[in-house]
Amino acid sequence: MKDTVKGGTVGGVTAFVTTTVAAACPPIAIALTAAAPVLAVIGTAGMVYEFFKILDDHKKTVKIYYESLTQQELERLQAIENELIYEHQKNLEFLVEAQAINQEITNRPIASGIEGAMQRLRESVAIAKSLGLTSADSNLLAGSQVPHILTEQ
Repeated sequence: MKDTVKGGTVGGVTAFVTTTVAAACPPIAIALTAAAPVLAVIGTAGMVYEFFKILDDHKKTVKIYYESLTQQELERLQAIENELIYEHQKNLEFLVEAQAINQEITNRPIASGIEGAMQRLRESVAIAKSLGLTSADSNLLAGSQVPHILTEQ
């Protein structure tokens, strides 16, 4: 737009000066009439040159803009990939920890009888609580009370 305004201003001033000079001095008007075809060719060549220069400048600007967008997109994708790698590492660590806890829970000694089963249940509830489980996770954790079996003596 800036180039268009500049070209329009130069063209307008040139037309005004040429018309004024031609009106003031008729011999110059005759010379300008004879030179008009040459001036038209020069003017047309100048406009074509300017057109392609503007087009090339625009092409360079667009290329820089899209390269910038591409770089921003690459940085955003790298940030997403880094986040996914971090989450994957956390999941792997959790799985290793969960496997160790599972081994600890399943490899506990099993005592015989009801008292042994109740002791194992109390230990299981304590382990579950230490892991942060609540009654929302299991009905056995409701009220944190392990049922007691009354025995007659």
